[in-house]
Amino acid sequence: MAHVVCRHCQKEIQHVADDESLHQWLRQETTESEFRDILRMDETGVLHIMLVCEECEEILAQNPNLFEHDYFIH
Repeated sequence: MAHVVCRHCQKEIQHVADDESLHQWLRQETTESEFRDILRMDETGVLHIMLVCEECEEILAQNPNLFEHDYFIH
């Protein structure tokens, strides 16, 4: 199981049950560097995929200077 989480506001976007197909899709859609950057494994072994939710994407589009920060919503 994997959790898709916004990398900025930490909001959970989705749960994904099929890790293998997700893993395969991510490898096709991302470079190796991006792939390693968006995946996190917590202490219990649950995979977290760090993406950007629609709300934060909208905020970033309106405020491009926020791209400088990993977290702009605390």
